[in-house]
Amino acid sequence: MNTRTKTATMIAAAAAAVALLAGCANDGTGPEHTTEHQPAATSTAASASTPADSASAHNAADVMWVQMMIPHHQQAVEMAEMVPDRSTNPELVALAAQIEAAQGPEIEQMTGWLKDWNAAATDSAMPGMDHSMPGTDSAMPGMDHGGMMTAEQMTQLDESTGAAFDQAWLEMMIEHHVGAVDSSQEILTDGQSAQVKELAQSIIDGQQAEITQMKAMLGQ
Repeated sequence: MNTRTKTATMIAAAAAAVALLAGCANDGTGPEHTTEHQPAATSTAASASTPADSASAHNAADVMWVQMMIPHHQQAVEMAEMVPDRSTNPELVALAAQIEAAQGPEIEQMTGWLKDWNAAATDSAMPGMDHSMPGTDSAMPGMDHGGMMTAEQMTQLDESTGAAFDQAWLEMMIEHHVGAVDSSQEILTDGQSAQVKELAQSIIDGQQAEITQMKAMLGQ
């Protein structure tokens, strides 16, 4: 093979190599392919790191339930605080302490939810509502928070002592608990907030057990 022929052969081989490299780049098998789909991956990662926050999702029924359950709990705590000075029944004293310990933190929890939701606090949402007065049901149609004691009932309880106090307190607290359980069962259906439903189920479980205990204490 002469020199001219060798040179032509080398040029042809080099051209073929260049063409081969270009083809690899174009069909996605070359080095450039490692970054070709990077924007899509980045987009997927971004969407995965910022999922829709459903923890704070709630509806009007949730807000209403919380605004009304707060004063309902507050009255139960007020009733529980009466017990140590008026009863000598150790089981009743222990039960009252249990109710106060459970419902006090729940009041704080619900108050925090209203703040997080930018919802009005109970008093401003329902002007003129007395936490110890009836009328809760008519004030908020469709949401039953029964079991609230009247001002007269609370005064009567406050002025009682001994066995008369024990019986009146148990009867009133049973009624109070039944109202909370009924309302909590409603919000399990009507509400949207997972936090509210979790608390409602806890109220149902805990207060139903306390209702059973109080009925036994009354000999029912």
